Amino acid sequence: MEQAAAIKALIQLGQLPTPEKIRELTSGLEHEEPALLGLKPAESKIKVEHKDSSVEVLQHFEWKPKKIKLQDFANYFRKRYEFMKNLLMSRAETENATSISKLSSMQGKTTIVAMISDIRKLPTGTVKIKLEDLSGTTDAIISVKNAELAKKIPFLAPDEVLAFKGSVGRGIFFVDDIIWPDIPIKQRQLCPDEVYSVFTGDIHSGSNMFLPKEFEKFIQWLKGDYGDEKMKNIAKKTKYIFVLGDLIDGVGIYPGQESELRVKDATKQYELIAKYFSEIPEDKNIIVIPGNHDAMRLCEPQPTVPTDLAESLYKLPNVINVSNPAMLKLHKQDNYPGFDVLMYHGYSFDHFVDTVEALRLAGGYDAPDKIWEFLLKRRHLAPTYGATLALPMDPDPLTIRQVPDMVASGHIHKAKMGIYKNVLSVSCSCWQSRTTFQERVGHRPDPAIIPVYGLHDGKAMMMEFM
Repeated sequence: MEQAAAIKALIQLGQLPTPEKIRELTSGLEHEEPALLGLKPAESKIKVEHKDSSVEVLQHFEWKPKKIKLQDFANYFRKRYEFMKNLLMSRAETENATSISKLSSMQGKTTIVAMISDIRKLPTGTVKIKLEDLSGTTDAIISVKNAELAKKIPFLAPDEVLAFKGSVGRGIFFVDDIIWPDIPIKQRQLCPDEVYSVFTGDIHSGSNMFLPKEFEKFIQWLKGDYGDEKMKNIAKKTKYIFVLGDLIDGVGIYPGQESELRVKDATKQYELIAKYFSEIPEDKNIIVIPGNHDAMRLCEPQPTVPTDLAESLYKLPNVINVSNPAMLKLHKQDNYPGFDVLMYHGYSFDHFVDTVEALRLAGGYDAPDKIWEFLLKRRHLAPTYGATLALPMDPDPLTIRQVPDMVASGHIHKAKMGIYKNVLSVSCSCWQSRTTFQERVGHRPDPAIIPVYGLHDGKAMMMEFM
């Protein structure tokens, strides 16, 4: 790799292009993916190739147990801030940005890059926020008199890192505009072969609300034994099946769950899933991440489904188990660069639907595409700390460093596809009828609906198996 390319790659990763890092990239490591160099030691590279398909795991996270100290969390937030700052500082709108510590000696307009540590809405509708960077803190005022700026207020969330344009007066920073890190417009290429990927998850095996007849129709379709000729042709040419967590209903996940379980042993719940998966033709890659109902910790990144409890899954030759989240490259060939998919179960979605006014107004759980737009603009899967349980890893595995062609999630049991800056978003359905908890909170799932995407034509569709 040449020096100019190395500098560009480091900036895209949110890393300072120091002489040491430039030498690391330019000293005979051309065979490495630049983005992966920033993930060591948390990443492990996996590649699976079949006759008509290939899966390359670009990001897969493994937590090496260690004693966590307060400084680990401080470093976690510092590095997240530095990554976002580097993204924002590369934009023309943030030219000549300054630090908070220098505001007291400044006059006129300026720009700062800061993390939101507090948000308060005043009786007048004006919003007062506390901002923090590595040099200090300041209070900022966002007035609703600026109509365009006021539209951005309902989207603000604690702990996100933004650029603020404005001016200083009486020790207060008065905001004129807000800029998110955001993603660039993605250029996607179509695959030369006719090939499809399908998205499922939230199977909840073991629940007495699991829908076996509908799930069996789905499996029969993948085998080419269900549907009309068009459906059978798609099934034949489906090479990638994404399973986005919650394979099982689990045991002891919530109070009173035992009364809603048909199978009360996690190992047997996984064995039931493995039995279904074993019927899927081996030319189809089944890519699995865990979810919050699977038999493991809630802290993200979650490791692969446990080998001791899910041994039956690991015996299947076409099942690829990865962490939650994970990034994969599909179908790479000499004449095709591949298709990148970011998989995330979506546990943080609950927090943002509950706390971000703009997402509730956009439809809440009925608008997962808007939730994905919210996260992509922030380049992070859980920008508010506490939205999900997160381990203070270096680098932060929830940061969206590489811009994928597609993001895919489950968790909220809603089937919907969307697009933002040419990045596709997929939210999966489920294989479970409406639970008592969902009834209590007014959530209506969309069971037995499968999003399908053609890598060759860029077209998406939904298939129902009710």
